[in-house]
Amino acid sequence: MFRPSVRYLYVAGAMFWLLGAVSVFTLDGPIAQFDVWEVPGDLRRFVQLAEVFAHGAGIAVILVVMWALDVERRFYLPRVCVMTFLPGIIARAVKFLVTRERPLTFESRAAASESFLGFPGTPGVWELQSFPSGHTATAVGLAFALSSLYPQGRYLFACLALLAAAQRVLFEAHYLSDTLAAAGIACFVTAALRDRLFWDARCLNPGRFTC
Repeated sequence: MFRPSVRYLYVAGAMFWLLGAVSVFTLDGPIAQFDVWEVPGDLRRFVQLAEVFAHGAGIAVILVVMWALDVERRFYLPRVCVMTFLPGIIARAVKFLVTRERPLTFESRAAASESFLGFPGTPGVWELQSFPSGHTATAVGLAFALSSLYPQGRYLFACLALLAAAQRVLFEAHYLSDTLAAAGIACFVTAALRDRLFWDARCLNPGRFTC
């Protein structure tokens, strides 16, 4: 099974947060000014569809496919749900603490740091809940969970999570730093829960071993 070390995950999470902090003052503004409609139509639609990997309905389909095709690993489905949705829940909770205007409605995109409007957050107002990206946190959590069970597909899952994050940025739902912070949250959650959930290969036979 795919078992990234806890230290690796914590370091990766810290790096994502550091890069996110740097991005607020460097890349957020220029990237937010990019016009996604300049991207060729088929490529634009491909990136847009990547949101499925981060959306509840798309994830539900993935879980149904796992249930139908991989009987041996059905035991893992509740744990996959925890690893997938907990980072997204935490990211959404942070939105209640931080008010940040989304790039779609923020006018002065050259100074993206000014899009932070203060504390606490603004519940129920989509335009002011940019930080962090709940979709990205969910997608990265799902990528880690699936990679633990199907290590041969870990690069595919990583690419799908990356495309989901790119979709949020290119379609002006989030700044780059929002997605980096969300990826960091997913890394920390995975590090905290890895050994408490299902990273032991012996768990593939739950009838014989206690996990």
